[in-house]
Amino acid sequence: MGFFCYVATMTNNAFLAFEEYLRAERRASEKTIVAYHKELERWSNFLSAEFETVPSEASRDHAKRFVVWRNKQGISNRSINRSLSALRSYYKWCERTGRKHLDPFSGIKSLKGQKRVVMSIPQNDLAQLVKDELFEDSFEGIRDQFMLLLLYGLGMRKAELIELKSDDFDWSRGVVRITGKRNKTRQVPIPATLKPYYDRYMKARKEVPVKVEQILTTIKGGKLYPSIVYNRVVHYLQGTTTVVDKHPHTLRHSYATHLLNAGVDINTVKELMGHESLSSTQVYTTSTFEELVQAYNRAHPKGS
Repeated sequence: MGFFCYVATMTNNAFLAFEEYLRAERRASEKTIVAYHKELERWSNFLSAEFETVPSEASRDHAKRFVVWRNKQGISNRSINRSLSALRSYYKWCERTGRKHLDPFSGIKSLKGQKRVVMSIPQNDLAQLVKDELFEDSFEGIRDQFMLLLLYGLGMRKAELIELKSDDFDWSRGVVRITGKRNKTRQVPIPATLKPYYDRYMKARKEVPVKVEQILTTIKGGKLYPSIVYNRVVHYLQGTTTVVDKHPHTLRHSYATHLLNAGVDINTVKELMGHESLSSTQVYTTSTFEELVQAYNRAHPKGS
């Protein structure tokens, strides 16, 4: 085996060991592991093509050139920062496990990103979701209505919705258990108004040959695909709101924004959303100009 083949094998083994660490110790999702793998592979290919070197020999200058290269490709600062986060994690793991790696990303700062304004859907628009005529009188129509009401009523992520099980619902206490990122669970109050939609869906579900333990299924009884959730949400929101962003996460945005607008403490919203950092919740405190005008008109004695 030649030297470069040997080094490539060692690098690949290190990457696989790192991925196993993410899976076993960090309890990262497979989606996260795949994303980290892509970043490591991109970094390795860049080093090989541009400098004929490998990750274990990379320097800070290489890391700087990598950031410049990604920027010239038109990649957003936010995406570049995700790359930096993944690569920093890898090199910190190398250090902890005694691998002979330099840390090329030590001292490399994340790029400044534009402040993101979260566009929530007006509550009047979301009120349309309780109108039965918006949905077909079929298993899929009943499921879709319940699905959208869950996304907004509980502020759930798409992946969290897909994994919900019937025993996660505790109607006697009025809460639902949600399993979020890294298998962390949280309990979220469930609006009592959702109970009729739950009962209606569970009745319709009995007519389907259910093959999975998840509560929401396809018409054939299988587990929902993320694309089904996305497409159905987009379909219904197109007929109920003029907000530009029409996807499942918009309903989660709206949940947080409406709670904050109602005066719920931001730390409480943080726990309900399953955020690890308060900074993740603070993004929802940024209102659009239209929302500020509406708030002014409601509160100010001379507001129109």
